[in-house]
Amino acid sequence: MVFSFPKLEWSFLAWFALVPLFCVLDGQKPWRAFRRAYLCGFLFFFAAIGWIIYVTYAGAFLLVAFLALYFAFFGMAFVYFQRLALVPRIFVLASVWAALEFIRDHLFSGFGWVMLGETQYQNLWLIQIADRTGVYGVSFLVMMVNLLIFETLRMRASLFKANVAVITVLSLVLIYGFLVTGHKKDYPMVRVGLVQPNISLKENWDEGRKPWIVAKTVQLTQKLKDKKLDLIVWPESSLPGVISDSPYLISEIRMTAAGLHTPILIGSIAQNGEKYYNSAYLIGADGQILGRYDKIHLVPFGEYLPLRPVLGWISKIVPLDDFTSGKNYKIFSIDPSQKKFGVLICFEDTLGYLRRHFAQAGAEFFVNMTNDAWFKDTKSPFLHMQAAVFGCVENHRSLVRAANTGVSVLVDPWGRIITTLSDGSGKKTFIEGTAWGSLPLIHEKTFYTKYGDIFTILCFLCILVAVITA
Repeated sequence: MVFSFPKLEWSFLAWFALVPLFCVLDGQKPWRAFRRAYLCGFLFFFAAIGWIIYVTYAGAFLLVAFLALYFAFFGMAFVYFQRLALVPRIFVLASVWAALEFIRDHLFSGFGWVMLGETQYQNLWLIQIADRTGVYGVSFLVMMVNLLIFETLRMRASLFKANVAVITVLSLVLIYGFLVTGHKKDYPMVRVGLVQPNISLKENWDEGRKPWIVAKTVQLTQKLKDKKLDLIVWPESSLPGVISDSPYLISEIRMTAAGLHTPILIGSIAQNGEKYYNSAYLIGADGQILGRYDKIHLVPFGEYLPLRPVLGWISKIVPLDDFTSGKNYKIFSIDPSQKKFGVLICFEDTLGYLRRHFAQAGAEFFVNMTNDAWFKDTKSPFLHMQAAVFGCVENHRSLVRAANTGVSVLVDPWGRIITTLSDGSGKKTFIEGTAWGSLPLIHEKTFYTKYGDIFTILCFLCILVAVITA
């Protein structure tokens, strides 16, 4: 299962990766199933997201230990629902997995990375169902096939009915995906450039390096001057520190935007009294500051200390001041075309509810500015990008993604990666450079944008009915 995610991305493994777990759960008592599934979950998350140790050893262990509980609860459900007939059992257990992923994506600030369905992000026909079900629907399909393979190996009764049911569902999903991706229409386009400066954290924290950082990013930006762009995007914290503390640097950026006659989106910290915000600023083609977005979903233990009255002692060991969460889903417009976009800072582009709200507010495309340098040259930025792709499919919105150290990409509304910033050898992370391209703009709202997680509600109802009738 780990190998089905980046960097290997052997996505075909995901379709049967959990079969060995089912074999060791089969016929077990609930508590023993809980322990065995917990061990599997712990090993999986440790291997998949172990890169968090570069920020915090204790935090990484606690997060892995917590996330493993989702596997453990699935293990108990696997044993409990063995009393069901084969076809209902497959659909109910796939619903349990999708429901647990939904809970994991929302509970305690949420952690929506390494979803089972995300392994299929390059399978365009399959993932189009996400515009109705979210990523959870794709996870449902992959789990359904895992369960069918297990039941086939066990030679259960009613295998013919189960095969017909699963193959029918998969066929309908693939046909839907073919029709959606094959639909041809002349959409208006937005032409966007990305800047990836590759600034180390040590340099980013060095107050004396701020002029050099901005100068380097401006120099890279100048390489885009003949591309006739609608927008240029810099990464998160591209102007380090509080923006009001560096008037001469913001003046330099404003002159750059005016000189290129192109709006530039930058990241910096905003201060309002004693409150600090992780923010994005749009500098217009005339050099004027057109607006600011303040990050809404903050990172716990990174940008704020949750339950500070209880956990305040932590800040005495590791100094941690709280950022303030933004409240508004700010929609920026690019004059004179009035092409509208919403900004997602850091890992906000992995959060389904945020992406939906921006699409509902009128965003015709998404912009993500991030800095994954915290986790060094690991699989982290690739997992981050993989999760972000589903926001495009769910809402049919293009994504412009500028990352300080990578991965910087342009993604179309159906999840196709149009452009990836890389060097001559194909390396995508911890390099500097620029990239540009054109992306379609869609204003219509998808089923998922309008109605949200109806599919997961149905999954919960399916589980409830199964508990009552089992």
